[in-house]
Amino acid sequence: MGLGLTAIPAGQAVSASSRATWELSLRGGAGQSVNDLAATGPHDAWAAGARRTARLDRRTGSRFTAPLIRHWNGRQWTVAASPAGPPGCPLREVHLIEASSPGNVWIAGTAVAPGTGDAAAATRSVLSRWDGRRWRLMGSGRTTVTDLDVLGAAHTWIVGRDDRTGGTFFKHLHDGRWTSLPAPDSLKEISVRSPGEIWGVGRSTLMRWNGRAWSTVRLPRIVVPAAPAPAYGPVRPRIDTVLATGKNEAWVAVGFQQGDWSQPGTVLLHWRSGRWRQIRLPEDVVTTLSHDGRGGFHAATRRQSITATPDGQDPYAYTTLSIDSLRYTAGRLTRDRLTGTATGFEWSDLVAVPGTGSALAAGFNWRPPQSAVIFRRTG
Repeated sequence: MGLGLTAIPAGQAVSASSRATWELSLRGGAGQSVNDLAATGPHDAWAAGARRTARLDRRTGSRFTAPLIRHWNGRQWTVAASPAGPPGCPLREVHLIEASSPGNVWIAGTAVAPGTGDAAAATRSVLSRWDGRRWRLMGSGRTTVTDLDVLGAAHTWIVGRDDRTGGTFFKHLHDGRWTSLPAPDSLKEISVRSPGEIWGVGRSTLMRWNGRAWSTVRLPRIVVPAAPAPAYGPVRPRIDTVLATGKNEAWVAVGFQQGDWSQPGTVLLHWRSGRWRQIRLPEDVVTTLSHDGRGGFHAATRRQSITATPDGQDPYAYTTLSIDSLRYTAGRLTRDRLTGTATGFEWSDLVAVPGTGSALAAGFNWRPPQSAVIFRRTG
């Protein structure tokens, strides 16, 4: 595969947005979380997470949680019905939610049976589907589902690991039948364009599925940033997420890692028909890319600075400069301020609303009053 590379100077990479604004759409309680979002249109969106209960788990000393799913109808968020776990093993939290229509909504979560036995042995993954009327259990086992993707009503894929063996699995549901597909050992995330074009992220590896087998996609040369002095080992590129945006087209967010410590900065890589282009964002940490349905994307990001603290307990101190979203459309990358740094906001997800220029953003405000929050982009 031939590789080409075009770099955009960092100072010209992003411009400020003049029209779009982010509004607070939902504020939950301090004992609630929003882990993932899904949207099929302006009148159908979903938020999935958990709420803390009063029941104590004696094995861990912490309180049990229960699933919390909310639905957006275009005007307000309401609490939706939650799926159950397998018999004797209640669902405790929803980690992932995906949807292709109001009648095809999938969740992946964790169920934990009450009792005094081994907590690990009592834990199960749960995969359920909402058909517009009720939840149906689609699978459960001693596994951890790390990613979930749906394509229309006929196709669903899951990625995860077997908690007993540590092995990785990659499974496809087509017309009601599950098939186990080849799974690279490090596969943890996928982005589906079609059954014959799926991009995957592994341990420092970018991969592509052609419907039969995986192949490794070689990244272009990426210049790593210099670490603050004193440095604690070499800085290396880290593949954070991938998004398939079109036929023979994908975006990759590459961050930087120095041992156990991350370094501010992201390179957005654009792959199109075998050629690479890159946009350098020296202070950004991009956590999520979401297809906007128009050939572009929304991205969740925060801008950070880093300072070496050789006399401190930790070698580096981080300062959040801003909490933003990025929008790429028609060849232009713009930046919106999501919320102030005084909230202590931490990202959990960002999803575009199909058929609109809008998006939803979810996370948690860690500074008082602590709360789970969802923002909605307008304009």
